Amino acid sequence: MQFRTLEHTPIDLLATAFNNAFADYEIPLQFTPQALQDKIRNEDIDLSLSVGAFDGDVLAGFIFFGIDTINGIKTAWDGGTGVVPAYRGQQLTQRMFAHMVPVFKEMGVQRALLEVLKNNTGAKRIYEKIGFHTIRELHAYKGQVTKAAPQHKVEVLNNPDMDALSALGDWQPAWQQMNKRVQNFGDMVETVVVKDGDAVAAYAHYNKITKRVYQFATAKQYRRKGMATALFNYIAGDNAIPVMFVNIDGNDKASNAFLPAIGMPHILSQYEMDMML
Repeated sequence: MQFRTLEHTPIDLLATAFNNAFADYEIPLQFTPQALQDKIRNEDIDLSLSVGAFDGDVLAGFIFFGIDTINGIKTAWDGGTGVVPAYRGQQLTQRMFAHMVPVFKEMGVQRALLEVLKNNTGAKRIYEKIGFHTIRELHAYKGQVTKAAPQHKVEVLNNPDMDALSALGDWQPAWQQMNKRVQNFGDMVETVVVKDGDAVAAYAHYNKITKRVYQFATAKQYRRKGMATALFNYIAGDNAIPVMFVNIDGNDKASNAFLPAIGMPHILSQYEMDMML
């Protein structure tokens, strides 16, 4: 088995390995080569810092990594670890991490970060053996928003100050929902707000095509006034496509109660885990 980075691996081969590795996954994860290329771009995955386990020409396993500085700490994020079924039981996940950790240390990366489905106890145990620790739970919700009588005017905000808006929330978004990743979607993302005069009282970033919400928050002094309800009513539109929100911090009791209450039931939970290098 050889371990090397993925920058020279054809996208068709990456997609085939990804689909084989995730064919029995709890969430259906099957990508066309173009869709996988989009994932790589949108999530800031760097194939030159991602690793594959190769058995000759066969890609037996892989880890996609992205690098960013989070709260002043240079961090490597695991954007997808997979081993195709025929090669399981060979500790390829551990061996791929072991291959990349010295590379990351040399780059000044101080921390590794990932998410694992709460029900995927086998993968969680592997990560714990590598040295990862759970830092929080993240929850996902999806459904048809129950319509309510409008109480607030919702406006589209062009050229938003992303940092100022995210400061309205109480917790830091997970990797895929961070400002930089949201901006990677370009015009597909729309920002909607409820204002009090000129001040933004509540906001949401969402994908106009998929109806996936990346961030939402209401400033503390405006909470429990129906502003988030107004935003989600706007996002839902005619409810032709269900609204989805992934990676809500489990400590945010208000948001985790609000989403089911407006017609978006809980669909899954993940553990966010990290390891200092």
